[in-house]
Amino acid sequence: MFITIYGINNIGKTTQARRLVEHLKIEGRDAVYVKYPVYDVEPTGRYLNEFLRSGDAQSITEEELQMWFTLNRYQFQPTLQKWLAEGKIVIAEDYTGTGLVWGTVKGAPTDWLETLNEGLAKENLAILLDGERFSHAAERQHIHESNEAFMKRSRQVHLELGEKYGWIKVPVGDGIEETAELIWSLVEPSLDKKDLPC
Repeated sequence: MFITIYGINNIGKTTQARRLVEHLKIEGRDAVYVKYPVYDVEPTGRYLNEFLRSGDAQSITEEELQMWFTLNRYQFQPTLQKWLAEGKIVIAEDYTGTGLVWGTVKGAPTDWLETLNEGLAKENLAILLDGERFSHAAERQHIHESNEAFMKRSRQVHLELGEKYGWIKVPVGDGIEETAELIWSLVEPSLDKKDLPC
């Protein structure tokens, strides 16, 4: 089973994805966590890590940047498919939806982005965390996280595309545990379904 967690930066995706993996393991499930982009995949991972944290203004077109992100997902796909074939539950922080959102926010045509990503594995369940971001967690050098206008627009596009693609919205409350329980209430009923698409 392949589960993705979407949402704006600094909304708590890492915390919730890792908690979900731990909960699944406690329940006796073989679960793994992956964060996209996958920075240890060469050459795309290193390039994207340096690009996002350079502190410089974007020097390439959004279309070119999104091709780098998409190629990173394609490069990691054999590992993802191997995990799924082994029966693992894969919890991904960000994935194709993230590229669709950010590319759209920054002016790339959404339909072109959809075509770019259409050959990638599809998630069985997509969860969208929505709420105010924890600004204290923002990276100063990150090309996106320091731009409040971008982050507000990103939240709106997450909601719009989430509705289009059927992502299940989970409001991020004051407590980490409360949010984790909401996520688990969505994941648990899906665990033993045999007819989930992928």
